[in-house]
Amino acid sequence: MKRINTTLAMLTLVTTSAAFAATSFAELDVDQNGALSMQEASADATLAQKFEELDTNQDGQLSEAEYNNA
Repeated sequence: MKRINTTLAMLTLVTTSAAFAATSFAELDVDQNGALSMQEASADATLAQKFEELDTNQDGQLSEAEYNNA
């Protein structure tokens, strides 16, 4: 059930991102796990393009500290 809710929340965020750009880490961290996956980062086109560069420890996620270096 949690996975379904997370997926629906991500889809909602992605489909509404054209109307507004999510600008804060908290807005992008849909599953509230304290890190941004590439899927979550894709809600912001600029962030998605810089994802690999910002992921300095190359764990496939952006911590809030890595995000703040954007």
